[in-house]
Amino acid sequence: MVIVHNVQVYPIYAGHVNDHKVLDEVEFPTVEEALRYVNEYNIPVGQPVTIAVYTGAIDDETGENL
Repeated sequence: MVIVHNVQVYPIYAGHVNDHKVLDEVEFPTVEEALRYVNEYNIPVGQPVTIAVYTGAIDDETGENL
């Protein structure tokens, strides 16, 4: 069993996160690396058009959310 920590990037439309449309998905071996990516990705630069969200841990073999 391999556990990966998943981060998804969503677009922002009219000030609301559209979590039905995933623009990018990145997997990390540790939660710390995933959260570091989220924090660095979400550094404000002008008006945000996307946002990174940590969506949790996943068993890479079964696809089950943990």
